[in-house]
Order: sequence, then C-alpha cells, then structure tokens
Amino acid sequence: MRIWDCHCHLRGEESGQCVIEQMDAAGIEKVNLFSRYPGRGRGTDDPVTRAEVRETVDHVAAVQSADPARIHGLVFANPRAEGMVEEIERGIVELGLRGVKMIPDHWSPTDDLVQPIYAKMAELGKPIQFHAGILYGFGDSSRFCRPVLYEALVNHPGVRFSLAHIGWPWVDECIAVFGRFRAAAGYQTAKCQMWVDTCRGTPDGWREEALRKAVPFCGVERLMFGVDGTPASMAEQAPVHVRKDLDLLRNVLGLSQAQIEMYFYGACEAFWGG
Repeated sequence: MRIWDCHCHLRGEESGQCVIEQMDAAGIEKVNLFSRYPGRGRGTDDPVTRAEVRETVDHVAAVQSADPARIHGLVFANPRAEGMVEEIERGIVELGLRGVKMIPDHWSPTDDLVQPIYAKMAELGKPIQFHAGILYGFGDSSRFCRPVLYEALVNHPGVRFSLAHIGWPWVDECIAVFGRFRAAAGYQTAKCQMWVDTCRGTPDGWREEALRKAVPFCGVERLMFGVDGTPASMAEQAPVHVRKDLDLLRNVLGLSQAQIEMYFYGACEAFWGG
C-alpha cells in the first residue's frame, strides 16, 4: 500500500539523502516536508531577519532537491518575519518548493498581518497547510488556532488549504468548518478549497470517534494521512501510525481497500492537484 505522509517537520540539520533513507526505512513513498520555523522560541517582539528566513528556505529546498518526486518541500512562514512574502515567492518560483506551512503563533488567521501571504499564495496557485487545534510548544497560542477562525479563508477562494490534527480537541468544529467550505463550493466536494490533515493530535482514546465523524462527513478524498514527526523519528513512528489508522479504517469503520488507499495516498495527491 502506498503511503504519503502529509505532515513532517525538518529540524534544520538534515540532508536530502538522510531524509530519503528514513522514508525508505519507514515505508513512506512521499512526504510533505516543512522547513524549520524561522524565529521559533523568540518573543513576538523580537525581529526575525530576512537572512534567517532565507536560511530555512534554502535548507528545505536543498533537501527537496535530493528527490523532488518524493519530497514536497514547504516554506514554514512566520508572518512577522522580514521579507517573508518575498522569500515565499523565491522559494516557490525559483527553488521549486510546493507550498507554505503556518502555525498561528500569537496571530490569528483573521489578522491583517497574514493577508499578504494569502494573496501571494492565491497568485501563485499553491496551498497552505495550517496547524489547527491545541498547540503544544508555542506558549498560550491555542486561542489563535481554533478551527472556526479559518472560516476567514472563504474570502480567499483561490487559496487551497488544509487544517491539521482534525482540529483536536475541536474536532466537531473542524468538521463543521469543512462543511462551510463545501457549501461555499456549491456542495461539490471536488471544488472545495479545504482538506483535513488527520495527523495525530487526537490521542488513541479519541481517534476512533474523530475518524468515525470525519470519514462520512468529509469523505476520505479530503482526509490526508499524516504522522507529525521529523525525518529522524519517521522510521519508528510512521509504521505505528499507519497500523493504528489502518486497523480503525478497515476493521472498525469497514472501509473498502479503495477508500483506504485514498486516505493514505490519494487525498494528498489530490491536494497537490494530482
């Protein structure tokens, strides 16, 4: 079975060859790989220079160049950073990166601060993968990551995007937001601008309920499988996540093999326009 991990984070020191080796060891055919976050751990008033942003963009581009058919590199965008919009454009247009990753770190998806990034992504025709739900590791940021805040993207119909973790613990809210965007697309899932990234956030005790709700409402064609690890942890973690979700989808929810393959690979392929 083909596996596409839609959610993997670089730490900043990896080589492309190392990433490929870890993917092979994990049984991962393709991966969406996020650059290191520029300015991670700094206060919101501490400036992040364009040179710092460029370093992260150049690193993920170098990793992707090891095998662009298997590695889809994304710029981790910090909307407070100097030259962020310009570096997004450089990364995508000049270096061949595929999209943008964003985590609302004390900014809201509705803020003026982030509007230039939305406009640029619409212009470039490339997607954004957002964090949604409770946020570990960024201070008291969860109040900025509620799924319902992403309803603001309805004002940017040219922006294709995904929300991670099925919005846990706001799973129902995340699924309702998907419904809002499907309605905006004339209730045609194929034209909906939103996907759901199912990488864990939902602990085992909540996982069955989350998938039992998301699968029939969103459809497996809009649910992308993800691990939310790093290349270094991929070989250990990815098979565990695959096995747990496969058991739920096949033995609990009773999905067909075609639906299972859509969940583990096809939905992410469609996210990229495949």
